[in-house]
Amino acid sequence: MGDIIGLISGKGGVGKTTITACLGAALSEQGYRVLLCDGDFGLRDLDIILGKEDEVCFDAYNALEDKSMADDVVMKIKSNLYFLPASQSIRWEDMGRKKYRKLVNHLAKSYDYVLVDCPAGIGRGLESIMDLAQRFLIITQPLWVSIRNAARTIQFCREYGHRDYAVVFNAIHTDRDMPNMYDMLDALGAEYVGSMLPYDARILDGTQEGLLIEAMPKPYQDMLAPMVDYITSGDAWDEQDIIHRFNDVTAVKAMDSVVMATLAQPVETDSINDSTDGTRAVTYTNSWSTRNRLISGKESMWRRTRLK
Repeated sequence: MGDIIGLISGKGGVGKTTITACLGAALSEQGYRVLLCDGDFGLRDLDIILGKEDEVCFDAYNALEDKSMADDVVMKIKSNLYFLPASQSIRWEDMGRKKYRKLVNHLAKSYDYVLVDCPAGIGRGLESIMDLAQRFLIITQPLWVSIRNAARTIQFCREYGHRDYAVVFNAIHTDRDMPNMYDMLDALGAEYVGSMLPYDARILDGTQEGLLIEAMPKPYQDMLAPMVDYITSGDAWDEQDIIHRFNDVTAVKAMDSVVMATLAQPVETDSINDSTDGTRAVTYTNSWSTRNRLISGKESMWRRTRLK
């Protein structure tokens, strides 16, 4: 039976549906058989992103009402990638959650991985997915309003006994200041980073046109690799390695103070590197290793607790 992974957020509009489609495509390209499940009953969106909105004749609710339709409601997107649409007219509050779990568990026997695009918030839909999935990706953006909602979602996971999750920071701009990653992890109460995904207007264009998985920007594809490894191996990348990869694929250099200020600490250079106008030059370093942060005495509380 395939592993069932829930993509959750707390706050809507953080890119959860987009990441579900892109991650599923990345896994399928590695030869894994993947099923994408739209778990947002009443407000489905995954069919639009996949370009299948005009082809959905039956959905998961039809399969719940008639077991013989369980395999017929699944749509093929491309080789190794399949899609189970949610109902647009039936809400989670109006359907049998146990039946849905049985349906997905039945379908999971035919796939390596099942990715469930969960509804926003912490209502009955998420409760059902909590009883269904074994692993979770917490999707958030580097905005404090998103961070707070994601933190509550993590608490929700823990209340259900789930500890196997990683945080994915989505829509990271490289041309403006963002909150420090370790401050965000501290606020989230999380230890593992699934990935950092760059903001790219082409992603929005792809979702509108239903061509996202055929035309993903290369930097975005490259940053899916840490998530793919987490899904397939269960091991998250070291956050410093993720930062380095993000810098490489987005052409961010270590001396680019505009961007690195969001991911690293400002450090004054030696006097020989002082600028010509007499002011002390400032560069930005990517020294996020546990050892360096311990020496500087600035490691976050979550890291300090983990070291103990």
